[in-house]
Amino acid sequence: MTALSESPEVELLRRSFEALSRGDFAVLSDALAEDAKWRTVDEGPTNCEGRRTIIEVMSENLAGRLRGSIEETIQSGPRVLVAFRPERPSDAANRPLDGGIAYMVVTVSEGKITELKGCADRAAAIAYAQTGEPRAAAPIPRVQPPGSVVEPAEQRVQRLVPFVKVADVERSVAFYHHLGFTPKSIYKYRDMLAWAALESGGAEVMFERSDPIDPRRQGVLFYLYSHDLAALRDQLLAAGIEAGEIQDGSPGPPQEMRVIDPDGYVVMVAQIED
Repeated sequence: MTALSESPEVELLRRSFEALSRGDFAVLSDALAEDAKWRTVDEGPTNCEGRRTIIEVMSENLAGRLRGSIEETIQSGPRVLVAFRPERPSDAANRPLDGGIAYMVVTVSEGKITELKGCADRAAAIAYAQTGEPRAAAPIPRVQPPGSVVEPAEQRVQRLVPFVKVADVERSVAFYHHLGFTPKSIYKYRDMLAWAALESGGAEVMFERSDPIDPRRQGVLFYLYSHDLAALRDQLLAAGIEAGEIQDGSPGPPQEMRVIDPDGYVVMVAQIED
């Protein structure tokens, strides 16, 4: 076991990890830069940007599962390799472990954590700590059509339209307008918009006024498709809507971005491949 050095960067990480082990996210929140990034092992849609989003995702998904100890740190300039051994391997869920250890590289700048990068193993972590670039990975197989096709039943449905509970239908209509949706039917109750059906090309969605949802219990993920994802992202940003970076969604869409609507629903938008 390599002893922790006394560098300010490693001391900052030690305090943060010890607090997380106790279920205290406040210390890490204070240590994160406002525009910090959390990049996962697979570099997909689970990446997070921004202090608030990182803390929300961690507290929702990792609470009670961060108990363990730092077994090794290796510092290379602003980047620090952290070898973390979870108290229970099952707490790692789908996170790859190398000899029972989860590896991460943390970048610290001016006393703040600017990036958390998950690594599949020790070799990948060392390479990233030294270069700041992920090690070239083997190509990820794309989603393929099934080997055999089952004939559908004689009577079959033709359309599937999400029916979404929201706190404010008018607000949702305004938000989804920026994604190209326009109302085709509405219903008002006592002069308040209580229901609306929207469409954009072949995409449809319905909204109904309800109690506010709990985003942590969202059991559905919306996938939309755009012919020009980069231009759509620019449009959203110009309207003041926070849109995530365009990422590789392998083994799914090669290009996709993450948007959160006013009720906390996660909306993934993917590039249509011509």
